Amino acid sequence: MEDFLFQDEEETSTVITQKPWKILIVDDDHGVHDITRLALKNLTIQNKLMSFTSVYSAKEARELLEHDDSFAVALIDVVMETAHAGLELTQYIREELLNPHMRIIIRTGQSGQAPEKYVIDHYDINDYKEKTELNADKLYGSVKLAINNYADIQKSNTQKEALYQKIILHPLTNLYNRHKLQDDLLDMQDITFILLNVDRFSHINDLYGYEQGNYILKEIAYVLKLLEKKGNKLYHIGVDEFVLIREDSNQQSTQDLISSIQKKFLNSSFTHDDIDFNITFTIAVVQDETEGLFNKADLSIKEARLISSNRIQFYHQNMKVQLDIQNNVKWFKEIKHAIKEDRLVPYFQAIYNNRTKKIEKYECLVRMLKEDEVISPFAFLTVAEETGLLSDITHIMLEKSAKVFSQNELYFSINITTHDLQDEGFSSFVEGVLKKHNIKPSRLILEILENNSLDSIPNSRKNISQLQEIGCSIALDDFGAKCQNFANILNLQLNSIKIDGYFIKNLKDEMSRKMVDSIVYFANNVGISLVAEFVCDKEIFDIVNELGIEYSQGYYISEPKPDLLLEENPLS
Repeated sequence: MEDFLFQDEEETSTVITQKPWKILIVDDDHGVHDITRLALKNLTIQNKLMSFTSVYSAKEARELLEHDDSFAVALIDVVMETAHAGLELTQYIREELLNPHMRIIIRTGQSGQAPEKYVIDHYDINDYKEKTELNADKLYGSVKLAINNYADIQKSNTQKEALYQKIILHPLTNLYNRHKLQDDLLDMQDITFILLNVDRFSHINDLYGYEQGNYILKEIAYVLKLLEKKGNKLYHIGVDEFVLIREDSNQQSTQDLISSIQKKFLNSSFTHDDIDFNITFTIAVVQDETEGLFNKADLSIKEARLISSNRIQFYHQNMKVQLDIQNNVKWFKEIKHAIKEDRLVPYFQAIYNNRTKKIEKYECLVRMLKEDEVISPFAFLTVAEETGLLSDITHIMLEKSAKVFSQNELYFSINITTHDLQDEGFSSFVEGVLKKHNIKPSRLILEILENNSLDSIPNSRKNISQLQEIGCSIALDDFGAKCQNFANILNLQLNSIKIDGYFIKNLKDEMSRKMVDSIVYFANNVGISLVAEFVCDKEIFDIVNELGIEYSQGYYISEPKPDLLLEENPLS
């Protein structure tokens, strides 16, 4: 076996320095090797010469190819040790070496030993020729075609590799990304998945700009790479998230690694453009798990941040966020079934006029019926809001409540939400229900929950104006609990305010009483009626009356019930 390069000694004007095309000749006839070299001597293809390696049996070729299968073209004889040794070698190259790139030209000196059509149909080859056919020109043409084909494949593979690198590398840090991690996890077992989420990274971008943020990410990647030890693999899977995969799942060694990361960043600061940055991580660790690693790590980050950032959270199935998700799924299904089976109903709580000593209106409160159980909205309304079912509940409540109050002249209120106020067709829906049940719009009070600034909700002011034009009253529920202020009340032109129950039930406390007194003073001066919620006993009721609040609502008057009260004055 010998490698050598043919080139004219007299050829001095052009020296081709590119790496030559490697050609493998496999034939048990030594003369064929000499003739092949002679025929292709000094010839170039795509400005590159050819180098030749000779072996004289299929067995010898296999031994060579096990160590070097980087040949562009192999010229293989069919009949060597056996009648089909060359074809078996071809099959070995394709199926055992898994080399689809090398181009193969099959040559035979025994016509009919292996039919041409059969060989072409069953083997991945470039050409099949009888040796008598391959004169110098035809051999060159066949080899040139094969090399051109090989060069195209190599170019395509290079482009594919470049594209693959773009796919698997994070463009900023040049670390392996989420796609690469997902591929690698398919071949990994018994690993520890460590997710490092940079604390408050969005604030860096917001305060100092993306250039500073990118600098920080590069520095983090550099430091983590230095801490990467044997058996660990580092990935940058999101804007501010890095993952370390440990093949050793020992908890103590994992804790030691994390401690070294925290210590390194605790003792370091990054300075860019005269701005110092101190970096901490919230860290999730998932061990002894085989599925859903990304999801479990994300849940662990959320669990950690229920307490604070810069914490470590090992994943387990009884984390609060995990239980919350299970609870949300349960209640989402319950709400869907309750809507479908018509098990959402209004319960009615009386609102007492402290001056006339009569019940003049009711608040309609949603309840879910399930077998013999009546379920409070506190169990499911938050899930309904998060899953987009709250508007469906509002529609059901308005329809069913209107049907009840079409039989009397009492006023009634229902709660509406920011979701309802975002619906461009909500005011039309309300007007349609009132007309259907022949109810004067002035009898309907729509209570807006004070959980958002109404200025930030699209269509809210437009819907409120349209509802007021119809003739409905607008009330603000739970006033004082969160974000509304007195100016917003004036801007919305509210008809009434419900003082948050926290202040009412604590009226015996001096500070709560002063707060309520200021609300009463304001409401009296601008002509807005007041309702005191959570009036739970006679002492609170007496203080409410003493403060001059017009209406009382609470268990001292009446608890919510499926039917309206028969008596006008339950306190008499």
